[in-house]
Amino acid sequence: MTSPLELVLTWSSGFASLSPDHPPCPGLKGTDWSETHPRCTAWIEEWGLQAAELGWDTLRLFGVHPTAGTLRGDFTGALLPLTKDVTEVNADYIRFPVTRSWRLQPVKSPGVPIWDFGKSP
Repeated sequence: MTSPLELVLTWSSGFASLSPDHPPCPGLKGTDWSETHPRCTAWIEEWGLQAAELGWDTLRLFGVHPTAGTLRGDFTGALLPLTKDVTEVNADYIRFPVTRSWRLQPVKSPGVPIWDFGKSP
């Protein structure tokens, strides 16, 4: 079993492998991605360990459909795109400003982390 710290390191290195200038998959607009990349990097630093300890996993946060990317919202993780600050993370949901929140949901398969989009299995 992966420890919360190992999971956070995986998320951090995954985002570090992505270009902040080029959306990594279909469905992410350049303007959304230019905000999402630095916000996710900062989110991992601020909230990552807490989220991992609460049971949030890679696909629930950063998952995408393996061929359609974020065009398939039913495969898309809670933080994609991330264009607003997160105000709360607990075991059941992630809250964003105003009234938006994302509840913990079952993972659709075969989703992939956004940093693995387009890579051969």
